[in-house]
Amino acid sequence: MKSKKNTNKSKNQFSLLTIVFLALSFIVVSCEFEVDIDDIDDPIITADKYEPNNKLTEAYAVTLGTKYNAKISGETDDDWFKITPSHGGDTYDKVQISVTDVSADLKIRMELYDADGKSLAVHGTSTGGQSLTYTVATPGVEYYVRFSGWDGFTDHRTTGSYSFTVSNLNANDEFAPNHTIGTAKSLEFGKSYNGVLVSKYEDDYYKFTNPTPGVWNSYTINLTNVSDDLKVRIYLYGEDKSKLVSKGVSTAGADLSYTFVSKEDEFYLQVLGWDGFTDHQSSGSYTLTPVVNGNDDYEPDDTFEQAREITSYPTGNLTGTILADAYDDNGGDYEFFKVSLANGKKVLWSVKPEASNTKLHFQVYDPNKIYLGKATGSNGQTITGSMNNTSGADSFFYIKLGGYVGDSGNYTISFTETDAN
Repeated sequence: MKSKKNTNKSKNQFSLLTIVFLALSFIVVSCEFEVDIDDIDDPIITADKYEPNNKLTEAYAVTLGTKYNAKISGETDDDWFKITPSHGGDTYDKVQISVTDVSADLKIRMELYDADGKSLAVHGTSTGGQSLTYTVATPGVEYYVRFSGWDGFTDHRTTGSYSFTVSNLNANDEFAPNHTIGTAKSLEFGKSYNGVLVSKYEDDYYKFTNPTPGVWNSYTINLTNVSDDLKVRIYLYGEDKSKLVSKGVSTAGADLSYTFVSKEDEFYLQVLGWDGFTDHQSSGSYTLTPVVNGNDDYEPDDTFEQAREITSYPTGNLTGTILADAYDDNGGDYEFFKVSLANGKKVLWSVKPEASNTKLHFQVYDPNKIYLGKATGSNGQTITGSMNNTSGADSFFYIKLGGYVGDSGNYTISFTETDAN
């Protein structure tokens, strides 16, 4: 009996030792597994949540103004993102891509592509952990950005984590979109307007209305406060949108002032940046002040029906202005006078140009608008004429005054009366 009891006791002790040994083995194995994980130094164990986005067709669409935390998880890893600006495709704005929180081992590289996959710009840092900011002036169309790690020279050489944010800067002026003649913004004369050419490819169009429809007027377009990076150029267009004239400066930051005359009821102004030779080569800001200089005080007087009446004598020196060359019924700025001619009287007149390089001429018509005669002067010459009335009744006649305008179209005209010959 004693031998049997001892045997059972030995078996129980062996079983207990076995359990203890197995438990210890499990503990040792568990401890070894935990140590292996703690010993891993690389924090990039898995790709970021935007994967797969290793090519343009897999690009992750970003929301403007949102910060994204991403990782270049391997040297061959590319992170593609799709950018859709908040402004429309018919206007320009500046879109800013800001890369921050770059890990110390990553030299970030950024490449911008258009919707067709054409590379537009490349920017990168030369120092690990360095932030990067890139701003592009663009219409509101889709773009793609590819982030990768490089060594400052060769792509796909570094890895690490980074954050980025894409934002619209709302950099354009209050008149945008006004980048085509069809979207030109109407402005008033005598006021100043601040404009911005966000991109060198941008055009700013403005529309103006003649304050006295059908009448020749003088206008001045002033562009001041031009930013140092902008060489400004303008085009003027008529009511039918045909190009009339262009003017530009040769120095960046230089102001521009241009005076012109027009009879158009509407006309258009295009403002853009150039380099002195080629359009769409510079951008910047400016202040636009359109001014209407007007005509003389007797407009409209461009037709027989609108003729300026002369009814008493002597008149003294009367003033007037011919703004645009008027000859051979070319539609220029003619000046018409309806001159009273009493029975038994003779009316004499004299016209003198202000500028020595202006040539005047006139034609005389009877009350039925039948041509009677003319006089033509040379540069700066005074021209004269006279009309008799011995018909037995009071009457009148017309003078149609025109000229070739030199430095000025200003003139003086005077009328006197005597007895008929």
